[in-house]
Amino acid sequence: MAALRIGFALSTCVLAVSLLASGVRAQETGSYEQKATTAFALGHFAVAAEDFEKAFEAKSDPALLYNAAQAHRLAGNKERALTLYENYLRVYGKKEKRAEVETHIEELKQAIAHDKAVATSPPTGTEPVAAGPATPPTPVVAPASPPVAAGVPAALPTAAPPPPSEAPVLVATATPAPDQNDSIVRKPWFWVAAGGLVAAAAVVVVLLATDRSKDPSPTIGMANGN
Repeated sequence: MAALRIGFALSTCVLAVSLLASGVRAQETGSYEQKATTAFALGHFAVAAEDFEKAFEAKSDPALLYNAAQAHRLAGNKERALTLYENYLRVYGKKEKRAEVETHIEELKQAIAHDKAVATSPPTGTEPVAAGPATPPTPVVAPASPPVAAGVPAALPTAAPPPPSEAPVLVATATPAPDQNDSIVRKPWFWVAAGGLVAAAAVVVVLLATDRSKDPSPTIGMANGN
């Protein structure tokens, strides 16, 4: 009976600690995902990639892994992006994004191979110049500007048209993280219940210790002569 009470008390304590740890992990996931999305929107792709990876470590959501690969690719980290894309297909292999991810993988492999070829190629030499008398450079005469009539303002140079803006890169939407205001660890009843469970376990242990101290040891033998 005493062993059952001790086991119940320990199970209660473990359950309370597990609930508390789950609430903390949910808050960490939502925090990293929010920071990563903000950094991605601002164009800080390296920071976004790091935060997406941390969010994926706290919660194995395939959208977070895909977003981390996207951010690494846009940040220029080709090898890390290639690894995450390949792992995304290997672990999850979603059909709706398979063609897109395979295209990114092929482009990254070609880009990495090109970078390695450029880094290892020998320098190219220059053609020798035949000896001879130096030719003086031909002076460049600027064309004369047409006269400007008095009272007529000079024409201003035409500004070049702005370059076309790049189309925005869409990011996969991860499973919405639980609102931090609705987290279980912010509920007053959670802490009341956890405190009550810990107090109950402590009372059970004290009662068991008291019962054992009141149980006298039986007399095994009698003294000689009685």
